[in-house]
Amino acid sequence: MKKTVQINLAGHAFSIDEDAYEKLDAYLKAVENKLGNNEEARETLDDINLRIAELFRGVHSDATSAITLTDVEEVIKTLGAPADYETPDEPDEPKEEKSTFEPPLKKQLFRDPDSRVLGGVCSGLGSYFGVDPIIFRLLFIVATILYGTSFLAYIVLWIAIPKAVTVQQRIMMMGGAPGSDSWRRRQVNRPTGTDPTNSILRALAVVFGIFLIIVSFVSLTGLIVSFTLTDVLFSSFMGDGTWISQIDSLFLMPDQRLTAFLGLLLTAGIPLLVLFYLGMHLIFRFKKGGAAFLVTSLILWLAGIGLIVYTGLNIATQYATKDRIEETSDLRIPTSDTIYIDVNQSSLALGKGESILSHDGLSVRSSNNKLVLIGTPDIEVIKNAEHFKITVRKEARGKNNQRAAENAARIEFFHLQNDSLLMLDRYFNVQSPALIRNQKVFVDIEVPTGKEVQIADDLKYLVEISEDQY
Repeated sequence: MKKTVQINLAGHAFSIDEDAYEKLDAYLKAVENKLGNNEEARETLDDINLRIAELFRGVHSDATSAITLTDVEEVIKTLGAPADYETPDEPDEPKEEKSTFEPPLKKQLFRDPDSRVLGGVCSGLGSYFGVDPIIFRLLFIVATILYGTSFLAYIVLWIAIPKAVTVQQRIMMMGGAPGSDSWRRRQVNRPTGTDPTNSILRALAVVFGIFLIIVSFVSLTGLIVSFTLTDVLFSSFMGDGTWISQIDSLFLMPDQRLTAFLGLLLTAGIPLLVLFYLGMHLIFRFKKGGAAFLVTSLILWLAGIGLIVYTGLNIATQYATKDRIEETSDLRIPTSDTIYIDVNQSSLALGKGESILSHDGLSVRSSNNKLVLIGTPDIEVIKNAEHFKITVRKEARGKNNQRAAENAARIEFFHLQNDSLLMLDRYFNVQSPALIRNQKVFVDIEVPTGKEVQIADDLKYLVEISEDQY
């Protein structure tokens, strides 16, 4: 805990830390001893006091902020040591006239800690370009609404742009030579909230803040409700559309559903929460806690992205290995010269219902408010073979061979022979609980020499006929 004192310097009131006061008092006394006690020396000392007050006022426009020892040291460095001052006596000695020209400091971009709302980025940009900081604040907020991730640009600028800590840095942030007319004008013209233009911008900021709060609150509420009450909502308003709430179960395992849910909630929800916080800032203009809130929000947002990436990689591993189960059955050779291949009528019911999505022979359909995972088999008829038999290969992917084989075993495909009639399922079905793992069914039918094959119209486009090569 530091002790602060109140001082009056050239008609300006300041709060100053005790150690800084002792340093400044010793400096002024040393300068006074160097200059002497005549009228010209007193005028010079008054000018020095006024100059110090101007420098302090430039970096501590708010009287409640205390001047630190670092500020005093920077001022002394700017004005020079007491030994650098020349005494006004000894008129007989010729004096080299000293130039009062002070080269202007190069203007640089800094974060302004005195008029900051969060990190001082917008106020620093306003000082650099000579416009009101609220313009940049509104631009960042609008860009966040339109593009969703511009608050990351703010975080990057917060990290990249240094904060104006020392007196020299704050002077460079404002531009102009220390104590020059242009520099003084910049200090005087800094936004104080009393200018009519600032009042209008402030009113617009409040209105926009209210708009942000309403939009972000409604969006957050909708997001939470959509994630937690999906089944209830769709069953109430969508009627037979309840399949939407179940479709993720075809792709994700329970642990993957949890990580995906948290990842999507954080990724979509954190920007909305930041917008709500920014709306509160525009209205109430509180300054404390902004850095911690934004850093925490950034960490949680990146964690959400990390969970989504982790879930995606985890799902990808479920397709790493391919395995198959093969079943071969000998068929009875019919006495007739023709073998008829027709559709098993009971399998046609699998193709009914609403088609949700389809890819590479695998289809998801909604039937009686339930999802059904079906596929179309690849059938090949091999003529002039030695035997009459059927081979069914069920193929699927998985994390390893064991999982791939388990997924393949969940495939249902049936065939039935009645003398010269061979009936095949039009679709194969994946038993529930089913996961989409690139399931496929390949059927090879070997027809002995001398037998003709007649294929039903419902199967023709699925069947390929070839000759036995052996």
